[in-house]
Amino acid sequence: MKIREVEIQMHNDIPYDQLGPLERIQLKLSSLSKTQRKVGEYILEHYDEVAFSTSAVVSKGCQVSESSVIRLATALDYAGYSEMQRALQAVLKSRLSMSNRLDLVHDSDSESVMNMVLQKGMDGIQRTMHTISSQNFQKAVELLANAKRVFLFGSRSSYSLIHFFGLELGWIRDNVLAINMQQPEIDALSSLQEGDVFLAISMPRYLRSTAQAIALAYQAGVPTIAITDRLSSPVIPYTTVPLLVDNEIFSYSDNIVPIVSVITALLNAVGVMTRPKSNEALAKNEDVWDYFGIYLR
Repeated sequence: MKIREVEIQMHNDIPYDQLGPLERIQLKLSSLSKTQRKVGEYILEHYDEVAFSTSAVVSKGCQVSESSVIRLATALDYAGYSEMQRALQAVLKSRLSMSNRLDLVHDSDSESVMNMVLQKGMDGIQRTMHTISSQNFQKAVELLANAKRVFLFGSRSSYSLIHFFGLELGWIRDNVLAINMQQPEIDALSSLQEGDVFLAISMPRYLRSTAQAIALAYQAGVPTIAITDRLSSPVIPYTTVPLLVDNEIFSYSDNIVPIVSVITALLNAVGVMTRPKSNEALAKNEDVWDYFGIYLR
């Protein structure tokens, strides 16, 4: 493969149904009714507030009826105000600084914070069960099970997830590389070829290095899997199999619970698909672990 600089595509090449709410408003603003345009302009200016406000509060803010706010959501091809609001929250996730994120935690005592975080984790798993495509999940499992080599890529906090993924996937199959931009293994991307598969994790705030890496793999003709949060994510144009995971923002710390759940599901599904080889590989690993006494009995 000839390596050249990979440019990141702009969202104007993305189909309308994959655009975020701000892009949809900007695209349709001139064709909206006078009242809807007023709501749209208000959202463009105050989207950070609208993301966490009820439709009634928004209607008072832009001095229109609540039904007008709901009609705008419908005009933007959302099922309702709640769906548009969740899309706005996704936009907010990609733009908030860490200090701003921490300000979203309003609870003052530790027990309330604990309960909130645990509940958000459960809610995220529940929503992911509805947003993730079972067909795409099956395709991802087949690719991870049958590829000659598996490249797993993630940077900064995502790399901890990639490291876990690579460690346990390596227990049941050979040729698994877990890499980020800071590792010597990054050089292996120059050898991407037919038969390989590339998986990346990309969550807000999106990292340029991850988008560049998956674009490089896509350019090489390698099937790509992306664990990301929405169809307007910058890695989607280079993704063969998207796995959409809900990781609703609630603090400076990412909500990794739904992501880890999807990774665990992939690991188990690949293990089942590759039996009896996966059983044999695990048995050999167990022998080595016992020999070195790695685990306490």
